[in-house]
Amino acid sequence: MIQRGDVIHNRYRVIRELGEGGFAKTFEVKDTAENDYKVIKILKENKHSHQKVQELFRQEYEILKQFNHPGIPKVKTDGYVTITYNQHNQVLTIPGLVMEKIDGKDLKEWLKSNKKIINTQQAIQWLKELINILDYVHSHKYVHRDIKPSNIMLKPNGQLVLIDFGIVKELTQQYERQDIPNTEIGTPDYAAPEQRGATLEETLLMLDSGLDHRADFFSLGRTFVHLLTGISPNNLRDPENGNRLSWRYKAPGIDESFKDLIDWLMEYNPDSRPQNIQAIKDLLEPSPPPIRPFPMPIVFFSFALNIVLLILLAVGVTLNIGLKVLFVVILCVIFGFLVKAFMKDIW
Repeated sequence: MIQRGDVIHNRYRVIRELGEGGFAKTFEVKDTAENDYKVIKILKENKHSHQKVQELFRQEYEILKQFNHPGIPKVKTDGYVTITYNQHNQVLTIPGLVMEKIDGKDLKEWLKSNKKIINTQQAIQWLKELINILDYVHSHKYVHRDIKPSNIMLKPNGQLVLIDFGIVKELTQQYERQDIPNTEIGTPDYAAPEQRGATLEETLLMLDSGLDHRADFFSLGRTFVHLLTGISPNNLRDPENGNRLSWRYKAPGIDESFKDLIDWLMEYNPDSRPQNIQAIKDLLEPSPPPIRPFPMPIVFFSFALNIVLLILLAVGVTLNIGLKVLFVVILCVIFGFLVKAFMKDIW
């Protein structure tokens, strides 16, 4: 259909094919208008390309073009294109989505050379980045639906970028399952239980109403199990409980409290997972302990004693060295109390 050297929309020259999935092909293209390189995702035209899928492809574009976040590929306002071609004496028109090209490699590739995350500090940093991206996505009433290592890019500067939102992919797979029984929905190793078991009608309802954001938390947890152990989650299933993973012993260098957080993200029941992004942030960035004020009796005694000493000085009483030292200490205590109270008001 599309070959190297083809020009799409009189603007985008095809450089190479980057990948092909069940619902779309992805190409690297040269934008001749802006003289840079971009990525174009072309919806595949086959028996599963239902009208609803094409409508959702357009809907996905309308949503993504509003996003402006460094952790999400940018889609321009003119990034929706249509491609017309002949196939078996039939004229077909299919949509495409042009977006920013992210340099670097995805975390699936990263795992091949680095094996796994070996320390808690790096794990926390990456989770914070991804949580901040999801916070932005969820605040726009949108759910990614397909978080996994291959959908997370690591840029040369170390920044993570979340790619390949799954709204159209999920529905396309549902039509495949309708035609071909037992077709898996989503990416089984990472998809939340409520996604994997949904019927076509339920998926359509979820797409119209918005799949619960807690499904992204589950996929994020599964993704981190893979990153922390270097092992696909499907190969870590607990033999006594297939809904859980036996993985913690495979990540010996990671703090137990961080492992607890990952297990919380992966709870089978959505109601048992974190209910919002803030609950996760609170564990990653705990609030500093409150500043404990001086006990009031000590503060009162210090002020009273200082007043007595000042009165003695005023009436001409000579203070010995011990009283002078006590006077200075009391002044320092009062000064410290006032500074701490002042800083508390600022912060």
